[in-house]
Amino acid sequence: MTFRTLAFVMLAASGMALAACATEEGYRQHMSLELGRSTDDVLVRWGPPQNRTDMSDGRELWSYTKTTVDEREGYYRDEVREVKRTLTDKDGKQKTETISETFPVWQPPQVYRSTCTTRFIMGAGRVEDVRFEGEGCVAEEMS
Repeated sequence: MTFRTLAFVMLAASGMALAACATEEGYRQHMSLELGRSTDDVLVRWGPPQNRTDMSDGRELWSYTKTTVDEREGYYRDEVREVKRTLTDKDGKQKTETISETFPVWQPPQVYRSTCTTRFIMGAGRVEDVRFEGEGCVAEEMS
């Protein structure tokens, strides 16, 4: 295994390990801790909402949207190809052999975007409910 291949495998494995820890359930667990917080506390922790909408029952809906951009650099990976060759020896007999050849293959840079929209329902100066949507709504699960 070449150094480049080993480095890529280690990078991919560590990325998968980190991604495995962050789940939607983890985000749900963290958001459940927001229930009952004061509006002032949410403002300090989250900043001003991007959207604030009055609801028909007098409560307010505060919305926050976050987009995460993960840029991965391009790299070369080794690709092994099996090549079959048929040869004719000096006696006229055909022989087939399989040769493994390794070729560098360029993997271009990639950009991954994920979005999470979190909505707080505020009533009587407190968080009454939290809802969220999007593939970016992930956090480490609490033990």
